[in-house]
Amino acid sequence: MAQKVGHPIDAIVGGNLARIRKAKGLSLSAVADALGISFQQVQKYEKGKNRISASVLFELGRALAVSVDEFFRGAETFSLDDKALEPSGRTFSTGGLEHVKDVKVRRALLNLIKTVSVDVVED
Repeated sequence: MAQKVGHPIDAIVGGNLARIRKAKGLSLSAVADALGISFQQVQKYEKGKNRISASVLFELGRALAVSVDEFFRGAETFSLDDKALEPSGRTFSTGGLEHVKDVKVRRALLNLIKTVSVDVVED
């Protein structure tokens, strides 16, 4: 059976959730408790395996004291014909690459990030 592949934007949103949560020093459980869901569900959100609904995204923004658009940071560099963010089961930050105007350079940098990125052990 073929594995269902999520949309790359889900991975970006999930990666940003992980980045924000860690920057605020919060555990998966703390975020889950604030939303009334399991920490496993937050893990799935962070890995981009499950989509985050608009209402949950709104509640996450409130719980983490950030605007909803912060979860989409880096998404402006993605286009449907850009295969640089192919799902790999890993999420990574593309922080700052939205400022690289040359599409070929941006794709090369994204491919480099994918190549050198390592799986991080989640808490």
